Amino acid sequence: MRVIAFASMLMLFLSCEQNDVSITVPDNPPVAKSVEYSVTFSFDWNKNDFPTDYPANPHFSPLVGWVHQKGNGFFNTGKTATDGIKSMAEFGSTTTLVRELQALIYQSKSLKTYVGSGLSGGVGTISLDVTVSSEFSAVSLVTMLAPSPDWYIGCANVVLTDANGEFVATKTIRGNVYDAGTDNGATFAAANSVSSPRENIKIITQPPLGNGTEVPASICSITFTKK
Repeated sequence: MRVIAFASMLMLFLSCEQNDVSITVPDNPPVAKSVEYSVTFSFDWNKNDFPTDYPANPHFSPLVGWVHQKGNGFFNTGKTATDGIKSMAEFGSTTTLVRELQALIYQSKSLKTYVGSGLSGGVGTISLDVTVSSEFSAVSLVTMLAPSPDWYIGCANVVLTDANGEFVATKTIRGNVYDAGTDNGATFAAANSVSSPRENIKIITQPPLGNGTEVPASICSITFTKK
């Protein structure tokens, strides 16, 4: 009887061991990949290429922007500038704009906001590092072109992944010059003239920067380099 009982217990133990081996442990959910990029704005707003009404004190305000989902239209042409964009474009202030962008983070539309340095002349560079992820793979960064009524330069919705979803090693684009549509001034030192109602954001093609069709020379190039 003892032998039979021992044999029964052994079979039960082996059966439990086999059942334990067959248990499938679920995989951990995939972790979103993040990558850091160095972003360099190279400015060349010089008197030779832009002689019309060239100001005595050209400069650029602190860079400001965010990392967000691709396709977000916050800075897009055809949109009406927010109070934050107006404040940045007219005065070079970042406070209100950062607050607006931060609110979009709370809505899960953005990863992070960024504020960088400015530039005390028309020629030079500004650099800062940004972190993007597989979910938030686009970058928008802007700076006021100063002095000006409401003009700014930068990049909107630059996607740093390729068609396969892989992060690009490097990307260089030409910075666009935008009119925020919040001031009617047409020269660098024009007196304040509020646009009421506000016009839509548009790319500048008119003098003193453009020739009526385009801005023929590049004021700024922007390079993204994966670190």
